[in-house]
Amino acid sequence: MKKPLGITELWERDIPEKLWPLPVKEMYGVGGKTAEKLNRMGIRTISELARFDINLIVKAFGKGGNELHLHANGIDHSPVIAHKADDMKSIGRSTTLPEDISDIEKSKIVLMELADDIGITARRHCKKGRTVHITLKYSDFQVVTRQTTIPATCTTKEIYQAGCSLLEQNWNMLRPVRLIGISLSGFHEDGSPDQLSLFDQVEDNVKNEKNERIDEAMDKIRNKHGSGVITFAALVKK
Repeated sequence: MKKPLGITELWERDIPEKLWPLPVKEMYGVGGKTAEKLNRMGIRTISELARFDINLIVKAFGKGGNELHLHANGIDHSPVIAHKADDMKSIGRSTTLPEDISDIEKSKIVLMELADDIGITARRHCKKGRTVHITLKYSDFQVVTRQTTIPATCTTKEIYQAGCSLLEQNWNMLRPVRLIGISLSGFHEDGSPDQLSLFDQVEDNVKNEKNERIDEAMDKIRNKHGSGVITFAALVKK
């Protein structure tokens, strides 16, 4: 309901008001061909599917028809499977802006705040990622996604710099942006170092250690005194 990155929560009481009025093609598990077949049966909304004769649905769609009918009524008997922190494939954050923006500098500030949140989460779970991915949703609701590969990291600065580079390469001041998202994935599991020349390795190690020390100090302060007690200068509100 809030693609590509949003989440909508529906309680049982919300189903008649928020779920049922939607076109049947909007329901989870209903593709284009299924929607067409349902339309030919006179079923155009999720409400009509929920109230339709289940025997006719099963006759038309087989065992899958029973599942369609249950989903339309907000019922799903599939087990809820909890994933461990180690199972996470990516860490992402996004925000819908209070107003559409065309100023890339304002976008960079938003990106920094999101990258900081990702870095904190990555360090908490001891995850280092190689892929940084950004999402831009424009005022016309078109979505652009771009990604880049970097040496495995969990530092806020490196995540932000990679996202910022992607932002600069794909920014169009004529297309106002209403949503910005960034994620870290491709987690570094085996502990093997990236292939670098000796000179690059020494230089990068110095930078990484400095960034890691800064993040470590900030994380300790936040854990002790609260998340809002320290942040980057660019994020300090006037």
